[in-house]
Amino acid sequence: MHPLFQALLGPWEWRLEVLAVIVPWAVLYTLGWRRLRIQVQAHKLTPRRYLVRRLIAYWAGILILIISLMSPVDRLGGQLLLMHMVQHKLTMFFAAPLILLGNPFPFVLWGMPARVRVAVGGLFARNARFRRVLTAATRPGIAWLVLITVYYGWHDPIAYNTALRLDWVHDIQHISFFSASMLFWWHVIGSAPNLHGRILPWMRIGYLLTQIPPNMAVGISIAFSTSILYTYYESVPRFWGFSVEQDQMLGGAIMWIMGSQMFIGAALIVLAREFARAKTPIKTSVKASVHERSVTELSNGANPTLTDMPADGAEDVRAGTSAHKLAPGSSQ
Repeated sequence: MHPLFQALLGPWEWRLEVLAVIVPWAVLYTLGWRRLRIQVQAHKLTPRRYLVRRLIAYWAGILILIISLMSPVDRLGGQLLLMHMVQHKLTMFFAAPLILLGNPFPFVLWGMPARVRVAVGGLFARNARFRRVLTAATRPGIAWLVLITVYYGWHDPIAYNTALRLDWVHDIQHISFFSASMLFWWHVIGSAPNLHGRILPWMRIGYLLTQIPPNMAVGISIAFSTSILYTYYESVPRFWGFSVEQDQMLGGAIMWIMGSQMFIGAALIVLAREFARAKTPIKTSVKASVHERSVTELSNGANPTLTDMPADGAEDVRAGTSAHKLAPGSSQ
């Protein structure tokens, strides 16, 4: 077995500062999922499989994020550029979209104490100032530009070398990559809260595919650079059989090829879903849409049915709701 693969099976570093962030969100989601499951089953709104899929997707994203930040992948990223690129791809192209596929907003909201839930829901009321500011600041074009800016900015040699030498800068790098990715994939997946309306499939495909040229440009420039861009790696021991030049070439190739494949794959999934939806009988399609929306509607404290579901998709969480009245024991 190659020494690098042996190293990947080595001990983990359980970082308390990472767990202190991830564990509360995981607990809130799971608690909220359990509460909403009771409600949707009581009102016979949503088949259990819809909720189970959400739970599996969310926890898969959480586990990949933990692997990225606390497994040997993180330690090896300080020794090999190629492993650092793998780490970033796990965070940006797997953890972030899977977490969003779990539709965390309504579940986390229902995991909160009743008073907190109503207060947070009030921030997303249709006329709330916070909602208006957030909507303006997170438009698809802005999210697209944020991802490009973060991507290019951190791959500048000065910024990248600084992140490798200073732990706190490295943490900021990971936070910014993850946050920018969550913002970007939010518009592709369409999870709650739905602040910008439904983005048409062809727009989502374009949104994804236009990320490929910038991603390729950065990856190719790293892979085919005639000089060592990230000089930090010249100062670390070369345990794994790769020279600094080979490491840089492989790291750039991972960014260029793997990153581009992720955008193409996501675009193909969007296209396939649209073809499948076009072939689905209208009654079945509408019923599935109601199932998906009813979960979020319950976070409003409403009692939706198949006949009174709001036309706007029920993703808007309004203030002054009585969500705490629905869930038994939700006042804790």
